[in-house]
Amino acid sequence: MEKVGFDFPFISVSIITPVVFSLLILFFKEKYAKYLALLGTGLTLLISLIALSWFDFSKTEVVQFYEEYTILEELGVKLSLGADGLSMLMYILTTLVSLVAVIWSMGDEAIKSRLKEYYIAFLLTEAFVIGVFTSFDLIVFYVFYELTLLPMLFVIGIWGYKLRLYSAYKFFVYIFISSLFLLLGIASLSVYHYKVNGSFTFSYFELLGLNIPNGFEIFLFLLFFIAFAVKTPIVPFHTWLPDAHGEAPTAGSVVLAAILLKMGTYALLRFNIGLFPDAARELAPYLVALGIYSIVMASWMTISQTNIKRFVAYSSVSHMGFVVAAMFLLNVEGIRASVIEMFAHGLTSAGLFMVAGFVYNRLHTYNFSSLRGAIKFMPLFATITATIAFAAMGLPGGSSFWGKFLTVVASREYSTVLALLVLVAAFFSGAYVLYFMKTLYLDVREESVLIHFRDVNGYPLVAFVLIVIPVLMVGLLPFIFFAFYEGYIFHLLKYVLKIPF
Repeated sequence: MEKVGFDFPFISVSIITPVVFSLLILFFKEKYAKYLALLGTGLTLLISLIALSWFDFSKTEVVQFYEEYTILEELGVKLSLGADGLSMLMYILTTLVSLVAVIWSMGDEAIKSRLKEYYIAFLLTEAFVIGVFTSFDLIVFYVFYELTLLPMLFVIGIWGYKLRLYSAYKFFVYIFISSLFLLLGIASLSVYHYKVNGSFTFSYFELLGLNIPNGFEIFLFLLFFIAFAVKTPIVPFHTWLPDAHGEAPTAGSVVLAAILLKMGTYALLRFNIGLFPDAARELAPYLVALGIYSIVMASWMTISQTNIKRFVAYSSVSHMGFVVAAMFLLNVEGIRASVIEMFAHGLTSAGLFMVAGFVYNRLHTYNFSSLRGAIKFMPLFATITATIAFAAMGLPGGSSFWGKFLTVVASREYSTVLALLVLVAAFFSGAYVLYFMKTLYLDVREESVLIHFRDVNGYPLVAFVLIVIPVLMVGLLPFIFFAFYEGYIFHLLKYVLKIPF
C-alpha cells in the first residue's frame, strides 16, 4: 500500500489532544472538568474535520497523513499512524461520538460525583480509539486496542447501576481473554515473517501479501477472528454486551455501541481479510451464515426485552450481524454495505441509547411500558426518536437503508436463496423497531402523569441534533460517505483478494 505524509501530524495531534486535556482536568477544580472535556473533544473533532478537508478522495486506498516513529528497532516495532478511506471514516465517527458523549453527560442528571475521573475516562477512550483506527503496526494496534478496556471498565464499574461491578468485570474478562488470541496471532505472524525473511516486523504494510501456507493461514485467521468476533460481538460471542450496556451510564453505552464495537468489525476487514485473503475466501460462506444467524437470533432476543437499554443492546448485536455477513460476501457491494452500516449503526445506536437515557432521567426507569404514548406529551422527543428508530430499521431515507439494501444486492450476486435469507433476516431486524414505535406512538397513557414528561431541551437536545443530522445525511446523501472508501474497496478486492470484478 502507498503511504503519503503531510506537513502537519493530524493523527498524532488528535491522539495527544484528549490526553493533554485529561491531564489539565487534574489541575482544575471539579466543576470545570466538563468544560475542559467539552473543549478537548470539540478541538479534536475540529482537527479531524481540518484533516478531512485535506484528505485526497481520489486516492482513498492510499494511507494519507502518514507518520512513523521507531519504538523498538530490534523487533521492528514502530508507531505507524495514518488514514486511508476506511480509517478516515472511523476517525471522524470517533471524534463526533466522543463530543456527543461529553455533551450528553453535561446534561445527565445521573452523573453527579467524581466528575474529574469520569471525563478523563472519556477523553482517554477517544485517544485510544483513534489510535486503534489509525495504527498500521500490529503491536501498536494491540496496545491501543487493549487500552480502550481500562477507561470503560471504570465508567461501567463506578458510574453504572445496580449490577455495575459484575458487568464491568464480565466486560473486561471477555475482551481481555479474547484479546490474548489476537496477541498469539500477531506473535505467530511476526515469527513466520522472521523465518521467511530473516527479520521481525509488525508492520501491516510488510505483512500484507506475505505468502503463508494454507493451514497456517486459517489458524492465524481464526486467532484474529476470535478476538474480533467477541469485540463486535456476534452470536454466540455476545453475552457480555447486554450486561455491559444495561449497567453502563448513558454516555458509556453511547461510546461502547457507537465506536468500541466498530473496532471489531473494522479489524475484521482490515486484518482478517487484508492479511489472510485465502483463508477469508475459504471460510467466507460459514461467516456469512454466522452473520445471518446472528441477525435472526439477536432480533428475537431484542423483541423479548422489557428494559429499553437491553433492547437497544440486543439490536446492536443484530446490526453487527449485517456488517459481518455483508463483509464476507467479498464483493464490491458487500464491502460497501458493511462499511456504510458500520458508520450508520454508530450513529443510530448512539441515538437510541440517548433515548433510553432520556427516559431514565425523566422517569427513573428503563421499563418499556414507561414510553407508552409519550408522543402526546413530548412531541419533539418523539419525532427525534422516530427519526433515529426508522433509520435503524432501514427505512428508505434512513442511514441503515443502504447497508441492508446493498447486502441484498451483494448476496443476489451469489444466489437468490441467499438474498431471500438476507431479506428474512432484515424483516426480523425491522420487527423490533415496529414494536418500539408502537409503544411510543400508539399506546395510551393517562393524563395524570403529564408532569413527568418534559420535552427534550438543553444539552440532551444538542446531543440529539449532532446525531440526527448525520443520520439523515447518510440516508439521503450516501454518495458522500461511499466516496471515503471506494478506492479502498477496489484495491482490497483486486490486489489483496485477487477477485475479478
